[in-house]
Amino acid sequence: MSGLGDRLWVPHQVMLEFWRNRESVLRDPRDTDKTSAELGAQREEAVGIFRAWANRVGLPSERGDQLISVLTSAFGQVIAGVSELADDDASQFARDTSKDPVLAGLEPILRGRVGKRMDQADYETALQEAKRRGEKKQPPGYKDSGKQDPAAAAGDYLIWTQVLREAKRRERDVLIVTGDVKEDWWRRDHGELRGPRPELVEEMRLSSGVRLFMMRPETLLLHASQILQVEVQEESVQDIERVAEAENGGWSEDALGQLLARLSSEGWDAQEQSIRLAALRGGLVEREIVYTLGGYDAERSLRGFTRPVNRITREFRDRGIIPSSAVDVLEAEYDPASVHPAGWASGFRIPDVLVSLVRAWAKGHQARTATPVDPERLTAALDEFRELGHDVDKDAQEAGELGLPQWRCRRCGSYFTLEGTDQRWVSASGRSPCSQ
Repeated sequence: MSGLGDRLWVPHQVMLEFWRNRESVLRDPRDTDKTSAELGAQREEAVGIFRAWANRVGLPSERGDQLISVLTSAFGQVIAGVSELADDDASQFARDTSKDPVLAGLEPILRGRVGKRMDQADYETALQEAKRRGEKKQPPGYKDSGKQDPAAAAGDYLIWTQVLREAKRRERDVLIVTGDVKEDWWRRDHGELRGPRPELVEEMRLSSGVRLFMMRPETLLLHASQILQVEVQEESVQDIERVAEAENGGWSEDALGQLLARLSSEGWDAQEQSIRLAALRGGLVEREIVYTLGGYDAERSLRGFTRPVNRITREFRDRGIIPSSAVDVLEAEYDPASVHPAGWASGFRIPDVLVSLVRAWAKGHQARTATPVDPERLTAALDEFRELGHDVDKDAQEAGELGLPQWRCRRCGSYFTLEGTDQRWVSASGRSPCSQ
């Protein structure tokens, strides 16, 4: 940052958010709270796996309770041991930020290079504009428009409008360095980040008459040694790895596993299975498949289907398991041409950045918890599939992407799998008849 000299500039909104996040980091610098929370979620998943096995084999409840007690006690001892390693020095920095070495290093670098606070009238106007753009899905910031706090929902737009003003004042091209990889900032090509969204480039040109570029923090560090002639230390390389988590929308495979385990343990199996199937289908699971997963009546609107996912996601943000900027995992999708009533979702989608992550978790999870196919359920599913004209029998079994069995029609190529604890059959094409 020192090497950037006068080219470095920080929007006022960024400094506000930095201060909030810095204080949060100092309260738990060794991630003891986060690790304890993650271990607690792993305990819930382990208990759930054991209970499912105990039910399948008919283990007496008394013996099952004894083993669960052993399991939870072991987790409890480990969690208690982790909690003993809280960093008292960093807690002191949180109480007295003048002793924080990071802040002491940043202060001379950023002196005179932070934007001014917006006056109240401009700030109120910006909040209204952020709300309007969020409703119109106009970038940037619309991915945060669902946040209840208006200031939090408008954060990205406040940053953007402050950058526009500074670019116009300086009449210089702009390079935004950000770890935020949400779709309301970046243009994507087959899941890869390819630069700022065209709408942002055009708005920068019209508003300020300059060009816009974007770069992620790890990319800046990789080029810094040559362009800025500075040494990139090993500690910085480790920071790159942490920043790279943002490529997955702020989620790690472990955090997603915790989310899916929570959904399953709380009885939201249709939501958990919808996320996994959406990943296998490129990001989208249609409403007809959701009906099958949940065993829902055809008249159900599916309003509120994503609420359990969003609730757990908010909890994970609050607990520091994922950053506050982490993307929502499941969103309703609406098709104006749909035959369904207005306001009925046509399907549910997971962000592109999470598709490979969910697949990776699901592959390992299925290997650990795969349930043997019930012969009676398979026979019933084959009969139902054949009633739709498909040419399929037990010999049509093959291994799916996760190594689980699936049965494919010999004529049209569509297939079905058995999903859920009650092993309902689900097809990628819904309950469509054979297309020959």
